[in-house]
Amino acid sequence: MSRQKKSSYHHGNLRVALMDAGFRSLETGHLEDLSLRALAKEVGVTPTAAYNHFADKMALMVEMKTEGFQRFDAFLNSALVSVKDASPEDKVRTLGRAYMNFAFEHPGIFNLIFFWTPEQKYLTDALAQAAACGESLLKGIVAEMLQVDGIELNDYQRSVASFSAWSMVHGITLLLKTGVVDAVTYCGNWPQEFSSQNREAQAHILEHLLEIQIEGLKRVLPGVKP
Repeated sequence: MSRQKKSSYHHGNLRVALMDAGFRSLETGHLEDLSLRALAKEVGVTPTAAYNHFADKMALMVEMKTEGFQRFDAFLNSALVSVKDASPEDKVRTLGRAYMNFAFEHPGIFNLIFFWTPEQKYLTDALAQAAACGESLLKGIVAEMLQVDGIELNDYQRSVASFSAWSMVHGITLLLKTGVVDAVTYCGNWPQEFSSQNREAQAHILEHLLEIQIEGLKRVLPGVKP
């Protein structure tokens, strides 16, 4: 490695370089294979230099999980920017599509933010705030969607609506990613359109499920009491 590149790391870029190398590793490997020493070798520095920025692998992964949620939130917001003049209902649909798209386009980050949880003592305020951003975004847009139909919600009802919509899209995404839907399709219980290999058909199915979710929220929520 050139002296110039090493010098740039000493001016604060090494922390970012290690995290970027970690994200690249996650896209091709598994969480348990992540190694701070291996990442240091990849970016061309000594393990000691890496440990100057992260006390251990756990500290690195907490930072990566925080950054992963931030990238996820940016992905969702970017999708909304493309439909900024759309109705709140269409924005809810856009969020659902973007959620699933992120899971398939960035599986390593998705697995990190939703399938790995650090020990309690490693949790940080930054991680908690990053993890909550997507929910806040969804809750606000769902509330706007229902206001169009004259449905005003209290905080409990808004939270139930957000939880319900989030659970539906997240559940669909996991069932597809883990191969469960493929197994059901293979056994002949569902038509081939449900196969995870048929992304175009999946998009239509997601639209149908979003329609059920949205109509359900409109009909049930006004009567939901805390």
